Amino acid sequence: MCALWAKADDDSARKRKLVMDLLEDIRDQRAKLKLDFEDRITSIKDITATLLDYDATGMTLEVSALKGASGTWIGSEVSCFFRIRDRETKGREQFLTFDARINGVEKRPSGMVHFILALPETVKSAQLRRSVRVSVDQRKVPTLKFWRELPSGIMVSDAKPLMDSATDAARGLKVDNFSANGMRLLVSNSLMNSVLPEQRKGEHFSFHFEAVAEPGSPAASFWVNAVLRNVFMDSQKGETALGFEFISEGFIDESRRLVWRPLKFDEVSGLGKFVFKWNLDLYREKGIGGA
Repeated sequence: MCALWAKADDDSARKRKLVMDLLEDIRDQRAKLKLDFEDRITSIKDITATLLDYDATGMTLEVSALKGASGTWIGSEVSCFFRIRDRETKGREQFLTFDARINGVEKRPSGMVHFILALPETVKSAQLRRSVRVSVDQRKVPTLKFWRELPSGIMVSDAKPLMDSATDAARGLKVDNFSANGMRLLVSNSLMNSVLPEQRKGEHFSFHFEAVAEPGSPAASFWVNAVLRNVFMDSQKGETALGFEFISEGFIDESRRLVWRPLKFDEVSGLGKFVFKWNLDLYREKGIGGA
């Protein structure tokens, strides 16, 4: 039981540190917070705020869109949506949200309204696209290879992949769809029988793939660990569908070794914007086709 308590405490401390780090990013990047209230609180929809200050007990937001606010706001819940630049990966952005309770409302001598909010317990992805699965092909994901789960610290050059689209696409390996937290592969049964004759749900695999917003544009590189969730063999089509859920992400360090880290917001950093772009392109293509 002590081990369980220690694990719970560690998880709580990790979440609290993540929240505090994000508040620091919001303040330092002067990110705008979009506030969303229940209809019974206000009918105003475009309310934005700036984070002025925070500490271990709460945070202060300056709300320029309001001329005033009464005590009836106190005790209500507010959802805050924002976008920040990723600390660790240049050029990547995160779209995030948290829920918090309003503990106080002040109207300053300047006329500005300040909300005093409790610290959120956790922060989640605000990208609805994380749960959207989009059909893709090798033009969008030009490179994909995978292994049985690779340990952190391994030299990837020493590990031979189970499958590699560079050589196995012609043998029946293809990506079927993607989301920011999972993907599905289609593999010919002949290739499955020769490379992966036994598939066990819950087994872990490591992937490296590249993604492009559109053919010809620069590719972004991703390392992910994934758990096999679904297996479906279609004997008529002669192929097997493998459904994976991403569980961690990785990078190659200066010594060219693979390092894993937990997913921050239940999705792979930076992948959501590609899924969003692919989804937009798909709708545009459907619109053109239906015209």
